[in-house]
Amino acid sequence: MDAAARRRVLLGLAHKAALQLGMDEDTRRAAQMAFAGHASLRDFTDAQLVAWCWELKRRGADIGVPAPPPRGGTGWGRPTDGQLAEIERLCLAMGWGGLDDSALRAFVRRTCGADDVRFATRRDCSDIISGLRRWLAQRQRHAGRREVQQ
Repeated sequence: MDAAARRRVLLGLAHKAALQLGMDEDTRRAAQMAFAGHASLRDFTDAQLVAWCWELKRRGADIGVPAPPPRGGTGWGRPTDGQLAEIERLCLAMGWGGLDDSALRAFVRRTCGADDVRFATRRDCSDIISGLRRWLAQRQRHAGRREVQQ
């Protein structure tokens, strides 16, 4: 089965499972947004589609997912606790209020396109951490220059 056919199968399974679970359009889209940060299945990656189908099966849908279940307790590709802790530490160093701060959400949106750090993948979180470290270092360098010039 080629990639496009596999994707069509996964999309069909996800819609079928949502119907079996009694989800209407708005409920389904809200659940998808909470799960992967996208309201439309069209915007899911193939890995996210597989994980979403397994999540629907876990919720009670009677579907056969053509892929093994994701491993780990926090979800496939989800940020590790260490990554989230480092992001929070960097946010506090920037003077922000932590993981729920609107400045962090804007930074995450610019960096990886996710609406919130909770919807970022592990790879996205690595990019977020690198970006925050560079930005913090730049702010610290500029703060030192301002003190010398005054």
